[in-house]
Amino acid sequence: MKLRLLVALVVCSVALSSALRAETILSGTAAGLDEDSIALQGQRVRLWGIDAPAVEQTCKRGGKPWTCGRDAARALSHLVTGKTVRCLVIVEDKLRRLIVGDCTLGGESLSRWMVRNGWAVMNPRQTDAYAKEQAEAKEANRGIWSSEFEMPWDWRIRQRMKGKQP
Repeated sequence: MKLRLLVALVVCSVALSSALRAETILSGTAAGLDEDSIALQGQRVRLWGIDAPAVEQTCKRGGKPWTCGRDAARALSHLVTGKTVRCLVIVEDKLRRLIVGDCTLGGESLSRWMVRNGWAVMNPRQTDAYAKEQAEAKEANRGIWSSEFEMPWDWRIRQRMKGKQP
């Protein structure tokens, strides 16, 4: 009887502490930093669930090099700069150097927008939430899907192996 009561108390306290844990929200005027990061409240926030070509990465369109990473960064910057963005922090290290957030502008997910417009691919290690948008972007040849490209994570690995840390 005492053991059951103890177990019940432990379960209730864990459930209550999880429910009471406050969500960390960053909100304010944003600026685009690169292909998948924004500046918000003096913090760098990486968009959750996506991977976009690095600014240095090129794709091939019609057999010619195309600065797809730079264009992805421009698209994100154009979308958010000077506008109010709200981010739910998903991952944060102790020193607040790495913040990964699910960010929205006017209620629309920035990650979803990037994938839907072909400027990023869904990061399958984090989510499959954008699979529909990615399939639609690919079918419509939007953004990087209008070109030959290497998946951003593969490109970064190859750059590291060459000794070029992007």
